Amino acid sequence: MPAGEPARIRPGTEPDGPVLYAEDGWSWAWILAAPLFCAGAALFEVLTGAPVHWLMLTVCAIASALCHGVMIAATRVHGRIRLTPTAYYQGTEELDLARVEAVLPPADDEGRASWQTARTLGELREVPRKRGAVGLRLDNGAEVRAWGRHPDALRAALVGAVGSQDLPEGTEEPGDDAPDSPPESA
Repeated sequence: MPAGEPARIRPGTEPDGPVLYAEDGWSWAWILAAPLFCAGAALFEVLTGAPVHWLMLTVCAIASALCHGVMIAATRVHGRIRLTPTAYYQGTEELDLARVEAVLPPADDEGRASWQTARTLGELREVPRKRGAVGLRLDNGAEVRAWGRHPDALRAALVGAVGSQDLPEGTEEPGDDAPDSPPESA
């Protein structure tokens, strides 16, 4: 890494400071799915009196567990999201929140928004299935898409984090000093 570049966190390590929003990839528990299925098949063969195919069930259990392991490892790196007060991490890409000018509004009723064709943050080319995107405008005018399983919660967390970046230190959030009751008229 050149001396002029800031240090980046390694994929899978937790960023410093409080985490405002987090999503992980698949759980490692899924690696047990195929071996458990194969054990169930062996039990079925034992209970029905059929010949038990120990070798084939063992090979299938190991091969499937290895394939699942590769997929789980990939989703835990590329599907990982962390939002801190200073940065947004999408997979292995880090975006300083100081560069985010605005969190863009959701798409209209017909599903149109200028940011929906923008570059996707992270290493993936498109937003994965069963994930929703949130548009961001950067300080250079470019639009990008952040994405997650719960896009509304991600949008709310991003709005809060980006909004707090604009406030000078020691300043309260707008509306914090609003009275609890409407002002009395004279």
